[in-house]
Amino acid sequence: MEMVTGWTGREACALQAALRMSNVTFAGRLGIGLSTVKDWHDRPSLRPRPETQRILDTTLAQASAAERKRFAALLGQPERTDNASTGEDGTETADAANKPDPRSVSIGVNAGVVSTGDGAVIDARTIHLPAEAVRAPADVAAAPGLHNLPAPGNPVFVDRLDDLAELDTVMGHEPPTSPPVVHGLGGTGKSTLALHFAHHTRDRYNPVWWISADSPTSVTTGFADLAARLDPFENLTGKTSAEAAAWAISWLQSHTGWLIVFDDADSPHSLESVLGMLSGGRHLITSRRATGWHRVGRPLPLAVLPRDAARDMLMRIVNPGGDSDQAVFERLAAELGCLPLALEQAAAYIEHTQITPTAYLDRLRRHPARMFAASGLSDAGESGRQRTIARVWQLSLEAIEGEQPLAGEILRTLAWFSPDLIPRDLVYRVHEDDPLTIDDALALLHAYSMITLTPQTVTIHRLVQAVARLADPADPHRTPDAISQARARAEKILLESLPENPLFNVDNWPRWRELLPHALALTAHISPEQDTPVTASILVEISGFLQGDGHYEQAIQAAQRAVNAYGRLQGPDSVDTLTARSYLASAYRAAGDLATAAPLHQRNLADAKRALGEDHSETLVARANLAYLAAMQHDEQRALELHSRNLAASERVNGPDHPHTLNARANLASSYRATGDLGRAIELHERTVADYARVFGDDHAETVTARSNLAYAYQLKGDLDRAIPLHRRVLADRERLYGPDHGHTEIARQLLSNAEHQASAHKE
Repeated sequence: MEMVTGWTGREACALQAALRMSNVTFAGRLGIGLSTVKDWHDRPSLRPRPETQRILDTTLAQASAAERKRFAALLGQPERTDNASTGEDGTETADAANKPDPRSVSIGVNAGVVSTGDGAVIDARTIHLPAEAVRAPADVAAAPGLHNLPAPGNPVFVDRLDDLAELDTVMGHEPPTSPPVVHGLGGTGKSTLALHFAHHTRDRYNPVWWISADSPTSVTTGFADLAARLDPFENLTGKTSAEAAAWAISWLQSHTGWLIVFDDADSPHSLESVLGMLSGGRHLITSRRATGWHRVGRPLPLAVLPRDAARDMLMRIVNPGGDSDQAVFERLAAELGCLPLALEQAAAYIEHTQITPTAYLDRLRRHPARMFAASGLSDAGESGRQRTIARVWQLSLEAIEGEQPLAGEILRTLAWFSPDLIPRDLVYRVHEDDPLTIDDALALLHAYSMITLTPQTVTIHRLVQAVARLADPADPHRTPDAISQARARAEKILLESLPENPLFNVDNWPRWRELLPHALALTAHISPEQDTPVTASILVEISGFLQGDGHYEQAIQAAQRAVNAYGRLQGPDSVDTLTARSYLASAYRAAGDLATAAPLHQRNLADAKRALGEDHSETLVARANLAYLAAMQHDEQRALELHSRNLAASERVNGPDHPHTLNARANLASSYRATGDLGRAIELHERTVADYARVFGDDHAETVTARSNLAYAYQLKGDLDRAIPLHRRVLADRERLYGPDHGHTEIARQLLSNAEHQASAHKE
């Protein structure tokens, strides 16, 4: 097979189309920067660097016959063949762990930021699953009875038979592209109605999937979770949420008979594009919004319960099967506005305290809702509903805090998070030394229906949260000091719970996805002018994860707000301000906006040198980022110069054996490799292996990784006699360290296979 001669952006884009990859996936597969792929699309005549051409040759060689046929057809030429090989003058950086089979799936596991000639991170090691593990969405069958429906929160389901019947009719006769949209006031039971319908029709649909739709990020996460449940391998690939969501959408497009419930949709616009792509199954939407849905589906308004149904609901919970004064329950239902949520809470209070409905009604009237008196709400109906919830919350909390004061503290703290699926481990941070007391407090809150409790999570209705977040000097449970302390406690708990190094620590991405909705909710509840250093720190961490997860616009917004907060609180030259600005520049860079990123990176380096000095750690970071940007702009000589200065500074400040120095030396080796100076690159890689072995030990994971990078450098130079034995040693080390089936072991196995394939191709 012959190599493609004279690769240009046109041929590279044709190969991308033949492989049916997005820009992000194609860049990751080649180990190059996203901006390079975009440059190929913008300038088809642009010629890739020699090493990139060799990688393209290898990628084409490893493509399937159908993919090669598509590639030839796109170019209007006979099918191309190629002989994967490497030359002696490779110039583009690609880490040893970033050379996957194009048909494999990969997980990046970072071990330090190491710049490459095309913007890749050479220390981001990639875990490869076997090619046969990767199945097209159309080839994956859903497990029988697959669903993620929570249990109904209220077993007493009254006077919704007509609503259920109408919902069933619409779902059966309306086209899939015109789904029912159950809308109404918060607390009317929209989600409860949808949940009962979904449970009662589980034998009709498969899978049945519940997605929180209060934000685009939540929708993406919901589809990503569906992908993980449909195909276990999808959960091991380390894909971004957006990529996993795209896989799930492809699955839904190729299958029929499913039901997706979009709960609490924030707007018609947020779902319009998704619904337009999916017509093989059924959708059901709930939302507080009553307008705009005619373009998306068929609106089904859901009102509060009729008074007799509200009365019956109270009687069935408080005194099932007994004789009661119906008039008292009717008056109580009217006072509560016949709102199902308020009715549930009132019934729980009466049942728990064993007082009469008359006594409850008297107490409720003597404790008028005060918390939204100055809320600024213009909608009287909304204000009245919130006020009813506030009354019930105040009465319930008086009883709860009288029995367990910590319960009120917990409720006020969790009110700052997202209402759904708050991990219980966050709650235990409220009082880490006494988990038994936390258990008691949660059980008490659950008994009063203030929360929904499972072994793993806590859920609070968003209206109860709204009450708990608003200070009321007249309410001893919601004083300004109590609310302020709860907010500070929530910030501290969340910041301490967020995994470190979110941009690269892929192993902790599942935890990040679990906590991200709560981080976003917390920062949304706080106005920017109220941001504290802790808030700003959370925003920086959010930006880091969203960059790694591919949500660049949100990452930019979070970093910009952090820059503003630190600048206002600490000044423009503080270390925290410079760090936040570095994240902002990196977010723009990741989004491909190099025109905005470049001056920010340049300013960061100038400000760090002026305010902190040439040798400060933040200065070294700023210089490394600028070097990384230079590599992305194809200015390898500038990148080489900056990395050289960073290594010298780190050796002087930290010493020759400091981990930062070892990492800087690896960066410089990569930069030499990007300029085609494989001799110096190999020399530095050899020294790095020796240093890691001496500092960390010969069997340390980082030493093994450094050895793998050295083997790859040998391979680039064409010295397969040294590369292959070293790859074999790495494989043996990882089998011993991790076992034969570990992802790191699979990396080594794949690298060895590629080198042996290259050697075989040379012989042929």
